[in-house]
Amino acid sequence: MKLRTLLAAIMLALVSLASLNSCTTKQSAINQLQSLAYDIRDNGSYYNIKDWEDAGKKFIDIRKKISKYDYTPAERKQIGELEGMCARYMKEGIKNGAINGIMGVAGELRGILEGLGLGITF
Repeated sequence: MKLRTLLAAIMLALVSLASLNSCTTKQSAINQLQSLAYDIRDNGSYYNIKDWEDAGKKFIDIRKKISKYDYTPAERKQIGELEGMCARYMKEGIKNGAINGIMGVAGELRGILEGLGLGITF
């Protein structure tokens, strides 16, 4: 009788552990999406082309992970908000990065012209 109770307890523990692991993996995909959104928000204006390619690939990989799980309506709402944040931050980061790049080139051009003593100012 004790062996039967022990086996039942072990089976229950294994089933609980498996379901807990599934929830952790499911939540980790949301956490990765949140991390990506915050990284793009904080660093996107400094990204180069390679960084944007990597961010796009990460986004696609995370979306693939997310599509493997069933989420509650509240989780789906959170995922939608995070995806919207990624899109908005990508747009802003690309725009700001382009402006920063143009200003950097303009600064270099100004330095070259001043260095040549051409007296041209911006």
